[in-house]
Amino acid sequence: MGISRRATGRGPAYTRRTMPGTVPVTRAELAASGTVTDWELRTRYIPVAPGVVVPGIRKDHDPSAFGGFGADIVTRAWANHLIRPDAVIAGWPALAVHRLKQDWADSAPVHLLRGTTHSGRLRTSSAVRTPLRPVIRPLPDGLETCTPCPQFPEMRVVIPSVALAQCLWTVLTGRYGWWVHDIRGVTRTDVMAVQLIDAVAQCTWVSRDEIRPAAAGLVDRTTLERLLAMADDGAQSPMETTMRLIVRDLLPDPYRWTSQVRVDLLPDAATGWTSRTLPDLGCPELKIALYYDGGHHTEGAQTEVDFDQFHALRDLGWEVIRFNKEHLRDPEAMRARVARAIARAQARTARPGVRHPA
Repeated sequence: MGISRRATGRGPAYTRRTMPGTVPVTRAELAASGTVTDWELRTRYIPVAPGVVVPGIRKDHDPSAFGGFGADIVTRAWANHLIRPDAVIAGWPALAVHRLKQDWADSAPVHLLRGTTHSGRLRTSSAVRTPLRPVIRPLPDGLETCTPCPQFPEMRVVIPSVALAQCLWTVLTGRYGWWVHDIRGVTRTDVMAVQLIDAVAQCTWVSRDEIRPAAAGLVDRTTLERLLAMADDGAQSPMETTMRLIVRDLLPDPYRWTSQVRVDLLPDAATGWTSRTLPDLGCPELKIALYYDGGHHTEGAQTEVDFDQFHALRDLGWEVIRFNKEHLRDPEAMRARVARAIARAQARTARPGVRHPA
């Protein structure tokens, strides 16, 4: 029996996947309805699994999209559920159903679990060569599942901690991955793994106490603890994770970076209203605030907000640095800039009699 779980995660809405608006249907059901002609079925519906289609114009469809699978992973997971309703959705499609936003999952094959075995690993197959067909593996004994999908309330999916462990296994063994920045002292595999843990923490309520038992037998315990130590439940994008990993070791003891630090700004003189800001990464004790500015920060209104926040924080004695994707291309320059800010903050706090508004 499926176990109900909360549908939303700890992160804001923009950290969760928007589910597809079009639901797949079997060819047999369309034919039986009598509302679709054979010509329409051939030209206006796109195959997403054997015998399953979604509405769309064939000539506008790009079969090379989504890593060569032609459709997003959730649509393909739904389609395969229609064919094999007894199967359990696992791995990357399971994380996508749990609202993982990042497109990493969309280039993966659909993984289904059926039958019984003691192995929970997800292995690659010829799915890339036959993109409409899923990878089917035996279902491990006692594997915990849930039914989080309102579109298909009977569809069973492995719980988030299990899906995360399965996907971590594919990353750590080199079977699956994506492009990441080079970061001093951190392997690319570890960067991907930490980005994944951070992203799942945003779109679900998964906890470390749930991850550890789920990963047993899939991820080495020492490796898992190292990754969990580098992860942060507050990182709201893979680029924020990257920024944090780049500067992770720059603060001297006993200071630590904290994600999404709330800072109350000075009250507006005209209205008396106190606004606040949430630096993506900060050290409140030293008053250092780091931001990663995604694409929307280049828009006019947001640019003004960022400008006002920058000066408001400066008025409160904070060191403020804003990074974007161009800065991530030069991690050493980023580290040098943050190191200088740390030195200024330490010098300021060390000077007697120097005070800033709280």
